[in-house]
Amino acid sequence: MTPWRRQPSLTFPDVGSIEGPLLEVEDLHTSFRTGRGLVRAVDGVSLTLGRGRTLGVVGESGSGKTVLSRSIMGLLPGSNVERSGTVRFSGHDLTAMSLPELREVWGMQIALVFQDPMTALNPVVRVGRQITESLRLRAGLDRRGAQETAVALLTSVGIPDPERRLRSYPHELSGGMRQRVMIAIALACGPKLLLADEPTTGLDVTVQAQILDLLAAQQRERHMGMILVTHDLGVVANRTDEIAVMYAGRVVEQAPTAELFAHTRMPYTEALLRSIPRLTEPSHTRLRAIPGRPPDLAADIQGCRFAPRCPYVQDRCRTEEPPLRTAGQGHVFRCWYPVGSPEGDAALAQNVAAMVPAALAFTGTRVRDVAAGETLGLVGESGCGKSTTGRAVALVHHPDSGSVKFEGTELTALTRGELRRARTKIQMVFQDPISSLNPRRRVLDAVIEPLSVWGIGTKPERRAKARATLDAVGIDPDDAGGRRPIEMSGGQCQRVSIARALMLDPTVLVCDEPVSALDVSVQAQILNLLADLKRDRGLTMVFIAHDLAVVKNVSDRVAVMYLGKLCEVAPPEDLYHVPEHPYTEALLTSIPEPDPGVAHDGTAALTGDLPSPINPPSGCRFRTRCQYAQQRCADEEPQMRAIGPGHFVACHFPLGGGTATLPDVPFTEHISVASPAPGAPPPSAGQDRQPPSWTVQAPDAPAPPPSPPGGTAERPPLWIDPQG
Repeated sequence: MTPWRRQPSLTFPDVGSIEGPLLEVEDLHTSFRTGRGLVRAVDGVSLTLGRGRTLGVVGESGSGKTVLSRSIMGLLPGSNVERSGTVRFSGHDLTAMSLPELREVWGMQIALVFQDPMTALNPVVRVGRQITESLRLRAGLDRRGAQETAVALLTSVGIPDPERRLRSYPHELSGGMRQRVMIAIALACGPKLLLADEPTTGLDVTVQAQILDLLAAQQRERHMGMILVTHDLGVVANRTDEIAVMYAGRVVEQAPTAELFAHTRMPYTEALLRSIPRLTEPSHTRLRAIPGRPPDLAADIQGCRFAPRCPYVQDRCRTEEPPLRTAGQGHVFRCWYPVGSPEGDAALAQNVAAMVPAALAFTGTRVRDVAAGETLGLVGESGCGKSTTGRAVALVHHPDSGSVKFEGTELTALTRGELRRARTKIQMVFQDPISSLNPRRRVLDAVIEPLSVWGIGTKPERRAKARATLDAVGIDPDDAGGRRPIEMSGGQCQRVSIARALMLDPTVLVCDEPVSALDVSVQAQILNLLADLKRDRGLTMVFIAHDLAVVKNVSDRVAVMYLGKLCEVAPPEDLYHVPEHPYTEALLTSIPEPDPGVAHDGTAALTGDLPSPINPPSGCRFRTRCQYAQQRCADEEPQMRAIGPGHFVACHFPLGGGTATLPDVPFTEHISVASPAPGAPPPSAGQDRQPPSWTVQAPDAPAPPPSPPGGTAERPPLWIDPQG
């Protein structure tokens, strides 16, 4: 039976019949009254979006991107919010509508994909009910029709075994799957305008490409307009018609996509492009982070808002705010000394000659020597087991079988008290920063907490260390120390989580998507920080990510996972230039390039659905999606074998042709992750050493080498035996 629905009092024309823009935003201001004063999160933004067009909105965390999308929809209720300006959709002024009228617009006409799926989804309601609810109440479907539509939606966004997933709760899904559920809910009722706030943040590159292709197909089919909010410039380069760059609540540059990349005018936009890790650069290339921090939006800002961080800055920039200037072809920007202009070139040359630090921050240097420690990068699709592996290493999840040894000690055999003490040296940065922080604790107290629990230092010493650590990860302790997580953006919460994990000076740091929620400039700061920690402290890292360019930058060795199994392990230079496993090849092909001139090519992209890990395919688990699969792949599971120095692959038909250089050997792969001897300082850069190692060992391989008599300096800090 079709459920009762109140008949809408608003009549919206079909998108195809609309004359003029689909969406018009004029001088939109959104501010929040706080104890620090009025925070101007969106300050005079004007945008226009045509039907069937895609607008990309990019900028650093805290620049106002998320507030802009929610303000457009009218999703910022509360007495502490001030909003002015006009938002017109299909000829209707959304800012003049009552809440009941807006509810008729939400879902059916305008939908929003929220940035954080874990907090957006109801944790105590099954996924299926959350999808079918809008289908029954908004689209008027009966129970059976809503259920069938929900299955089709989950299938379309790449979730395997959709019937089973509908019965799951959000916490039972991976971060990437939760993100895909959010996209399915947003598309359920066929909106005319989709506001996608970081829709691919938690997704690996292959699923990211599938989701973006899906959104593009839905857009073409429905002639739907879309605003794509993201920090991934590779996504907006090939998926948008126009880009708006936001900084400190304002649009500082806007242009057609190709024009923006080819003729960047605003120094801030140039800085964002320089901060991106590139696959063409060698591993451990130091990224070009933007110096400083965005301004406090509660303060009275004089002059250009980017002036304190700008390499082109002059005295005029500090006193006079530049107006929007036109560069032709729909290109506008805010700058007195634009990039590529004679006055801009003169300003940059003057700053370089005067040794202005901001101007020199973009040069970048390669980290040539790693003093101690090593980083293992772990990549693969969402749901392949990356996060579970990381949590097993940190003993957050207790393994069903196998062995995890830290500095010669079997962690799985420790008592609860012994394991608690060992965890001070193995810290983890979780994938979801908001849910991993106590929502009631203020930021400074949350970072101090590990020292308080262990009674380390005096109260002033703990506070001083917490402030220094927050500053190191790009959080102003004076501005943000008194806030709670809900008052901060997703990227800022991620930085707080990293600071908290570093407080106990761990030996091993398990990073589960530590920069997935960060914009490219802050991402560069964090990756440079982790590289410095590795060099200075001999820090061992397990770096889990779906961004292969980031993984290449930070890793000494990269392991590729598929459906719970390692399928290829190699040094990054070998893996990225000569991939041997077809799955690795497909991952590399799916990486979006931050260049609109590089067309999206899916020649080796993955097809088909990811099999269920409960009932994986026989033989090679990847065979159902592999273009090179043979009968042997179904009959026999491939074993890890060496095909080059440090290069291992589990494939019957590797792309390079097999084992021409080395004979088949059992897979005993040593991932070097050095740990200094107790009390010993880290080795100096370039010092010869033989580091201990983290060993991922096959069930039939020999045990790890015993520690030498008289010390533990050569004992492996972390060893995993995945027996069983």
